[in-house]
Amino acid sequence: MQRDAALDFDPLARQLQRLAARRGWLMAAEERVDSTNERVRALVDSADGADRMPAVVVAAEQTAGVGRRGARWLSTPGDGLWFSLAVAAGAELPEASPGLALAGRLAGVLQGRGVPATVKWPNDLYLEGGKLGGLMIERRRLRGTVCWLAGVGINWRHPVGPLDADYRASAISEAADGRPGDAIELALALIEAAVTVMARPEQWPAEIARLSCAHLGFERPVAVERGDGACVTGIAGAICPDGALEITLSDGRVIRAGAHDRVRVLAEHTGHDSY
Repeated sequence: MQRDAALDFDPLARQLQRLAARRGWLMAAEERVDSTNERVRALVDSADGADRMPAVVVAAEQTAGVGRRGARWLSTPGDGLWFSLAVAAGAELPEASPGLALAGRLAGVLQGRGVPATVKWPNDLYLEGGKLGGLMIERRRLRGTVCWLAGVGINWRHPVGPLDADYRASAISEAADGRPGDAIELALALIEAAVTVMARPEQWPAEIARLSCAHLGFERPVAVERGDGACVTGIAGAICPDGALEITLSDGRVIRAGAHDRVRVLAEHTGHDSY
């Protein structure tokens, strides 16, 4: 069976280089890396100082890409957009979640271009019931400056490699009204949006407010695996300003799921995972 069109890396790299020059970014395009997050750290460390940030690395292929909780992420050539960025962070930790803010901004870019992506708490992109993309956010010191590092992986076409039994992937090419001819423009828009929102934490509360009652699990049954191993079920509610997810239990109590919890959306009436 013929596969959907690949995301053509060479023209993407050329146009991203021009965009980076206009914006004053430090930028590298690599055919093959272990991890774009590792590569962007090295790029900042080898630069002439943290004043060169924002820094962006895009790769055709990652050999050791990972997702949340260390899950393996297939990052093969032509199958997706794989990039990482680094921006300077303030001394104080913001109340708003950078991962949710970034996911919300990327979903907005996709929706504006005919790809009806949604955000699944805490920071995944979903499309038509399958995982479209994932984010990895880190805060660390590079060359004496505290930085936000964000790694983004978005499927352009459905991966052909083996997937976990309980994991369903989706891809931009599956969107009914997607426009393959606009692939490079869309990829550039996603990268620019990611850099912009990560560099402007004052925008994060507004992004999270837009997601509060518009995320994938809102008012749907969910299973929650707490960080201490306890498991409960309930109905997902709003995302709070600090990024926690409200869950209403059967007895009416409301709990908050946080960074150490895992939340799965369940199919109505069955109790089984819907994806």
